[in-house]
Amino acid sequence: MSRVKRAARHLKRFLLLYSILALIVGLAAGYAFHEFFAAHKALVRDLVVLFAILTIYPSMIQLKIGKMGEALRRVKPLTVGVLMIFVVTPLIALGLATLLPRKIALGYVLLSTVPSSSASIGYVLICGGNLELALALRLLSIPGAFVSVPGYTSIYAAMASVPVPLATILESLAITILVPLAAGQLTRYLLIHRRVKAALACPGGDERFPCTRLPGELRIRDVSEAHGLLKRIEACIVGRLEEATKPHLSLMTMVSMLILMALVIASKAMLMVEHPLLALKIIGVEETGLVAALLLVTLIDLALRIPFEDHAAVAFLSPTKNVGIAAAVAMTAFGAETVLPIALFPVIQAPTMIAYLQAVPVVKRLFEKISVRRTEARVVER
Repeated sequence: MSRVKRAARHLKRFLLLYSILALIVGLAAGYAFHEFFAAHKALVRDLVVLFAILTIYPSMIQLKIGKMGEALRRVKPLTVGVLMIFVVTPLIALGLATLLPRKIALGYVLLSTVPSSSASIGYVLICGGNLELALALRLLSIPGAFVSVPGYTSIYAAMASVPVPLATILESLAITILVPLAAGQLTRYLLIHRRVKAALACPGGDERFPCTRLPGELRIRDVSEAHGLLKRIEACIVGRLEEATKPHLSLMTMVSMLILMALVIASKAMLMVEHPLLALKIIGVEETGLVAALLLVTLIDLALRIPFEDHAAVAFLSPTKNVGIAAAVAMTAFGAETVLPIALFPVIQAPTMIAYLQAVPVVKRLFEKISVRRTEARVVER
């Protein structure tokens, strides 16, 4: 096992502990060098944007835009997912925001409107959920953010009498979403698709990819069979390349996220030291919103008799949020105080989603019972 793979596995296993450590380091550094952070706000803001992009960029490389077709035909779970992401979760945040100070509440509302976290796809994979549906929801949340982020922040700002620089928000969204998306897809082409074409073009196959070396006695009967064989070989090469690059991308995402968290906490260390109960209150509000969203989407999917595989995609994509995008937009448009709830969110997001993952066997049995009852009802009707 390579060093990168070992490091990525270790960091992923203890990510919650490292997140807490990053918060402690950021708090200590921000308190010790509070004059520096107060005097260099522009530098801190630019660093937050930079590490936000570095956090998002690896997931954009892994994004498979071509796999949306099948998932878009699953109208019912897709509709529930879109409503949860763009309507229900932000409305829950708007309701709970009244419990927080205005600037901090604005950051919490903004957080509720950004696309899902890259880790959400991993949760869906672990519990055997519908990956194509999860991918479709994640892709839809990217353009949707250009409406939901300025829309809901404007609604809250009007309620709280806080000015909203819409042009700055849209510019920040373009930098933190479109730039990593374009760069990620270009990198994917260079790392994977171009190498796939080169491997397929090698006479006799590429020795790095055993699946390209076909037996001499192979007989292909028609064009469709040849096309199917080519697709299987291409999928094999893509899988191997993705597996080889995954540890590097995972490590880059986690390290960038930890640095980003430390930077944001450092920029508001004095506020947290002077008001420790405020941090606990923010965490409590965020946990309430996260649990409420999970319970609600589970009840809705049970009521609509959505299959468990589709429910898993919706449940893990709806409440999870991309901290990097939210932090960059908040820091650029509103300032460091707004970023505080965003920096604290990873502390509760990972353990809450892991706890739901542990409850999957129980949840799955509930969905299976609903499915059995539906089948029995159909038999009786006949």
